[in-house]
Order: sequence, then structure tokens, then C-alpha cells
Amino acid sequence: MTPPEALGYSFLFGLLHGILPDEHTWPITFSYAVGGGSGKEGIKAGLYFSAAFTLQRMLISELAYLALAPFLLSPTVNGIVYVLVGFAMSAAGAIVLRRNRYPHLHLLAHWRDQFVTEPMKKRNDRDLPVLVFAPRARWAIIHGFIAGFGFGGFLLFVNTVAAPAMPSPWIGFLPGFFFGMGTMIVLVVMGGLFGALLQRASAFTTQEIQRLGAQTGGRTLFFGGVLFGLAGVATLLRLERHLPVDLGYILIAVFIIIVVLPAFVYSSKEVIAIRKLSDK
Repeated sequence: MTPPEALGYSFLFGLLHGILPDEHTWPITFSYAVGGGSGKEGIKAGLYFSAAFTLQRMLISELAYLALAPFLLSPTVNGIVYVLVGFAMSAAGAIVLRRNRYPHLHLLAHWRDQFVTEPMKKRNDRDLPVLVFAPRARWAIIHGFIAGFGFGGFLLFVNTVAAPAMPSPWIGFLPGFFFGMGTMIVLVVMGGLFGALLQRASAFTTQEIQRLGAQTGGRTLFFGGVLFGLAGVATLLRLERHLPVDLGYILIAVFIIIVVLPAFVYSSKEVIAIRKLSDK
């Protein structure tokens, strides 16, 4: 394979890596994009994550050129990556949820009286104080760099075929760069779409969307992190060898069904309950 062909395929595989549900990319991008509650914040989340991801891919591609790929592609390294990504996700989610901790329901009347004065009760809900702490999009830089150490079929091509095809160690990083750029394009678009879809939820006001996004993002980060940690332990114990399909696909399915959907439904009910109490 010629160097231009290797770089071209690396870029195309990067696009596919972003488009196809991948446990190393879009669950984290989704959490931050929804947490920001807008298309702009979603784009920033995708950009921050994929920029760090690309930098890490460049590093691994260069090391692969220097024949260190067998060590970097070991199941043990992948298991450690799952654990570290899970810890980073749960830590970020815990910070968001702690900062957004609402009073218990029997105290919400006091909360309402404290923040909603008589003149403010006559105003639109958009005029009320915004007591929301959203997950910072720039935090995704940490997740992106850690997640880059995970591997899959696309990375096998980049590190075992494309990187060795480079004619010089000075450009051994280029396949990783092109792969990361392809992934970045898709994640930026997806992040913007995730954030914009939540922003257009007409059933909620601007402030309620911010609350809903922050709570959903915090919960998906926290419980998604726990899920990734368990997957990492299973990988380190080689339990994934007994699974009928790839562990990554299972992670994506479980993340959507067990984490994302319940987090969104629970957060929606929470926001609606606060609205009802505030209207009394």
C-alpha cells in the first residue's frame, strides 16, 4: 500500500469510526453534548473530545511505526483503558450531579419561596434564576485522550498497515492524524445534532432544557462510567472471550437501554415535578 493510499483509507476509516456507534467515542460525546443543552455546546464537546483523541492517535501511530504496536494493542491495555475512562466519566458525572443537587421534595416549597419572590412570580419562567451546573465541554479533552488508547478493528488497520507504510519515522504519525480528523468531523456534527435536538424540545422552557440536559448528561456520565469500569474489569479477567459478540457492541446497547433512556426519562420527570411545584 502506498503512503497516499494508506492515509486515504485512514481518513475514511476515521469517518466510519465516528459514524458507527463506538464505545470509545459517542457515549462520551453524547453526554457532554446533551449536558450543554445546545447545538453550540454539542459542537464544542465533539471538537474537544476528538482533538485530544486525534493527538493520542497520532502518538500511537508513531509508536506503531516504531514497532510498539503489539504491546499497545494487548487486551490488558484495552481493559485498563475501559477502567480509566469509566473512572473519568463517573467522576465528571458525580461533580455535575452534586452541583445540581436539588432539595428534597418536601423542601421544594421553601426553595420556591426563597428564589421566587412576589414580583418574579408574575414574570415568565425564563426570568427565574438559573441554578444549573452543566458538564463542561472542555472536560471531554481528558476523556478523549484516555479513550484514544482503546482499540478496535479500525485502529488495527491504522497501526499495523497504514503506519508501517509511511516512508519515514518523521511522518509515522500521519495515519493517526488522518484517522482522528475523520472521526473529528463526524463527532462535531453528531455533537451539534445531539445538543440541538434537546434545545428544540418544545415542551420545555429554556431554563428547563438546561436543567434537563445537565441532569441527563451528569447521570449518563456517572452510570456510564460505572458500566465502562465493569467492562474493564471483565476484559482484564478475560471474561469477554466467552461473549458471543464483541464487548464494544454490548456496551453500546447496554449504555442506550440501561443508562441513556432511564436517565432522560428520570430527569424529565424531575424537571416537570419542579415546574409543577413552582407554579403553585
